[in-house]
Amino acid sequence: MVSPDVAPAADAASLGHEAARYAVLRRMGSAIRHQIAGSLQPVSMIASLVERRVQAPSPNLDALRRNCGEMSTLARSASAECVALMAWLAPHEGEQVPLNKGVEECLHLLTTELSFRGFAVQDATQDVDAPVARQTLRTMLPACLMALTDASASQALVRIGASVEGAAISLSLSLSPALDADTEAQRAKAYRPLSWADVKALARAEGVRVQIGPQGVQIHFDVLHELPGRGSEVRWG
Repeated sequence: MVSPDVAPAADAASLGHEAARYAVLRRMGSAIRHQIAGSLQPVSMIASLVERRVQAPSPNLDALRRNCGEMSTLARSASAECVALMAWLAPHEGEQVPLNKGVEECLHLLTTELSFRGFAVQDATQDVDAPVARQTLRTMLPACLMALTDASASQALVRIGASVEGAAISLSLSLSPALDADTEAQRAKAYRPLSWADVKALARAEGVRVQIGPQGVQIHFDVLHELPGRGSEVRWG
């Protein structure tokens, strides 16, 4: 039988990491929305072109057939992009990704917003392709990026590096002064700041270890056995 003292503690921990997970997704919502709009925009543009050509006194049928084929291709691509982006909200269990590719996926969504706030990102993980759990990386890296930059009063450069030691991968994030380091960083406008307490709660839920220092953080992942071909057919999934 579970002790009455243990149950409330477990409930509090569960609420803590779920609240942190929700905060991360709320913060990423604008970036996901921007990517969806960007994938649909070319379809809208070529549809407008087709509409104008159809209304011409003597429509160019060859050009219309070509445009319709292009629109179909763009629509399929946009559909795949939107479905794959939704995996950030409803992830597939057990998916793996090479660390360097997973970091690239996260930065593709977050770099623009970070730059608006005065943070540049330097990714030095390109040579580290050991497989990790995609969901865990997509949870921990954005959370650490947000917590690290939210805690910085001035603009800075975020350096991301990685190393593999045996069956463990260490992903490190650190802040370095920017050229205009005296300039105040812009606060994130979406939802609330992420704290290191949020990061620790997510780390416990994801089963990874974090080491937090004054100017950075390290995330320690387990290296997984690669499953060839899984999850590689779409850009975001």
